[in-house]
Amino acid sequence: MTIGDLWPHLRPLCRALALLGWVTSAAGMAAGLSIAIAGGTSLSPTVQSLQLVSTISMGVAVISFIAASLLQPRHRGWRAGEQERGAVAHEQAGEMPPTIRSFLLAALALLAGAVVFAGAGLVLRNGPSAQSVAFCQVFLLGAAASGFTFMLFSKVAPRHSGN
Repeated sequence: MTIGDLWPHLRPLCRALALLGWVTSAAGMAAGLSIAIAGGTSLSPTVQSLQLVSTISMGVAVISFIAASLLQPRHRGWRAGEQERGAVAHEQAGEMPPTIRSFLLAALALLAGAVVFAGAGLVLRNGPSAQSVAFCQVFLLGAAASGFTFMLFSKVAPRHSGN
């Protein structure tokens, strides 16, 4: 089972919100990485603008993903015929497809990265630098994108056995 197989089963509004979340996540990560890599010790007005873009993107991405996840109904069977019989058999086993589970693992790994950079920023003598804040934003956006993608697709994914 791939994400492409599940995509048509998401409501159009949920697909639009998820796309908005992914696009703003990418924009926020690009802005955050630009700051983290090229920011230097003090931020120019251009880099401060990038940090604002990253922060706004983070907010829009998280709001979009939350809305998409809340609006998507749970899987209740797909269509009559073979797909429905397969989905019922998979759902009885109760396990997520590996493609979907990988998003949860990615979210946890990226969240761990955000915690590491936040901790590193807090132990600096002068407090968190623009770079540590930017790296935290990048990792948090990645965690949000992965975590909410997991939530969104787990609602429509038929369950299957890992055997």
